[in-house]
Amino acid sequence: MADLTSIDYFRINGVSSATVGLYVDTPPVPPMAQQRVTSWATGIDMDSASPDDVWENITLTLSTYVFFRADDFSLADVYAFLADAKTLQLSRFANRYFKVRQVKAVTPQMQHDGQRIKIQISFVCAPFKYHVDNDEITVTQDTIRNPGTRYSRPVYKITHNGACTLTVNGQELNIASAASSPIFIDAERMFAYNSSGENQTKYTTGNFPFLRPGVNAIAATGTGLTVVGNWRDY
Repeated sequence: MADLTSIDYFRINGVSSATVGLYVDTPPVPPMAQQRVTSWATGIDMDSASPDDVWENITLTLSTYVFFRADDFSLADVYAFLADAKTLQLSRFANRYFKVRQVKAVTPQMQHDGQRIKIQISFVCAPFKYHVDNDEITVTQDTIRNPGTRYSRPVYKITHNGACTLTVNGQELNIASAASSPIFIDAERMFAYNSSGENQTKYTTGNFPFLRPGVNAIAATGTGLTVVGNWRDY
């Protein structure tokens, strides 16, 4: 008998759960990540606390099913589908994806004499929700808009023919003339590199700039500037 399918699904690395015959229950509403707080005793009647710019991972647990496998309990195709999970998308959370840190648990439970197998799948994910729409933007004006609700860590690509400067919201990053052109400034990995992936960080001076939610002032004294925003939400 053919696998049953549901209106809901999830995608691992862009591939649908339907490809391995999983029937997916209504997915959970993704929670907001918890901000980490440092607290310390003060010797008075209450502790002091300071919020850090660090957010805890979140866990998403999906209930899924496979049917009519009473004669074969092998779930090798399902396990292979989950084994190298890097990104997770949910059918009821359009245009966003999660970065998977770990497939924490895959728990099968036989039901109805094996006619149905329930599989609970728990994903530990990075704290924020990332935009699927993340195309490279060519900067032609002096502003760029971050559509997310959290500051982003972009990748800037600067084409130049000598020393140049990237300026974002008044913050400057200087690039020496010896740097390759184009040079990629990766604010996610805090690393600069050229088209061959070779390290160019030593040719930069200053902080790698982030993009705050909303409109940002941006300029480069090189001959061309593009941005991959890596937009994200709380």
